[in-house]
Amino acid sequence: MPWYLIAAAVITLVVSIFAVQNSQPVTLKFILWDLPSMPLVLIILFSAATGVLVTLLFSVARQVRLNMQIRELQARIRHMEPPKSPPGGNASPS
Repeated sequence: MPWYLIAAAVITLVVSIFAVQNSQPVTLKFILWDLPSMPLVLIILFSAATGVLVTLLFSVARQVRLNMQIRELQARIRHMEPPKSPPGGNASPS
């Protein structure tokens, strides 16, 4: 099993335990926003899910950029390679 899946499972477990243990209602205030009282567990899980989505978005963008670079480099290699001769050498047809 890859190490990053193990790390993701451990982080998910820790965040879940932390969220469940902090279920008391809180009022969330941010600049001009004043959200009504809601369980802290929802705020924690929403924050964790938002972090996962943002990370996934950046990861997908990086993967797309790398795939485009790979295609470009493969095209350059194909352009630089000499044409391949047919099997059996350069025998001329008789």
